[in-house]
Amino acid sequence: MKGGGYYDANSSAQRSALEAFLPWLEASIPGLVISSDCQTPIGILDVGSSEGGNAIYAMNRLISTLRCCSSQSIWVFFNDLPTNDFNHLFLNLSCDDDDLTLSHTNIFPGAISGTAFDRLVPDRTLHISTTFNAIGWLEKEPDSAIPHYILPMEPGLLAPRDGVYVTESEQEPFRLQAANDLHRYYATRSQELVTGGKLLVQVFGRNNCFSTSNGIYDVLSDAILDCVEGGLLPRKVYEDLIFPIYFRTIEELSAPIQTDEHLSQAFHVEKAESREVPVPFNLVFADTGDELIWARSYCGFLRAFTETILASALPGNMSISSALDKIYGQVEQRLVSNPARYEFHYISVGLLLTRL
Repeated sequence: MKGGGYYDANSSAQRSALEAFLPWLEASIPGLVISSDCQTPIGILDVGSSEGGNAIYAMNRLISTLRCCSSQSIWVFFNDLPTNDFNHLFLNLSCDDDDLTLSHTNIFPGAISGTAFDRLVPDRTLHISTTFNAIGWLEKEPDSAIPHYILPMEPGLLAPRDGVYVTESEQEPFRLQAANDLHRYYATRSQELVTGGKLLVQVFGRNNCFSTSNGIYDVLSDAILDCVEGGLLPRKVYEDLIFPIYFRTIEELSAPIQTDEHLSQAFHVEKAESREVPVPFNLVFADTGDELIWARSYCGFLRAFTETILASALPGNMSISSALDKIYGQVEQRLVSNPARYEFHYISVGLLLTRL
């Protein structure tokens, strides 16, 4: 993710996505089994917290609900990869913004660096675990080429371009990696949660009509190809570039719990749903019709989670900063000139699980 506060400033769509499912968890908190031993803290873990803006907001909501049930100390752990901007997360935790300062007393925050798909805390220490908009990113990129697109998903139907496509055989290694990642995620959280603990999983996905990948990756693909055709980038950049992301259906998100004997005995599915959630910059565009403001917000949203991977794919003999500005500048130009081609729908899929 693009650090320095950029992700936080451009992630209102992600907050909208988590808002759709957070009430499930809030409503379940009064039923949590919490030890009467005042020496045993309540444990909460958020996986994939990024710079913390949305994660801290969500944790505050949960803490407020918990405080209606218990005055015990609460550990709140924020997790992300070692490359995450943890400095900004810590700044958020110490700022004066009510949304970002963890409310109430006896709250003890901490950060844990590590992959979402491995163990992060000791056995049976968590009462609540959450993840928002994170586990669609694959643990590792399969050794498989996708030379005619930048994503292991089908391009959007509204943005056809000659020579841009993905075959089923090219997609298959990524689908298998995503399935393996998800199984590991559930298995590790099952070891960390206490009996009766709650696991809320929310991530960008797809349904029968739309994929969250449509529009956003189409416009980035088009912009990169424009730069290739204009001589700014070698063709090999496009052919080698892969964003290792998989957009699951609600059936795929639920599958490990339904099909794996260990996981089906470890978890009960309380709720499972796929929703299209409102996107703030789309709402503003519908109200004002201002293509330029919409394009800038859309591009900022896209750049926040794609720039780091794109930068790593660019040749070392060029000015990376300048090349990135030109690519994302082309993204904005394409959005302004043809909004309908890059129509964006945020499909959010979610599960609420109880540890048995």
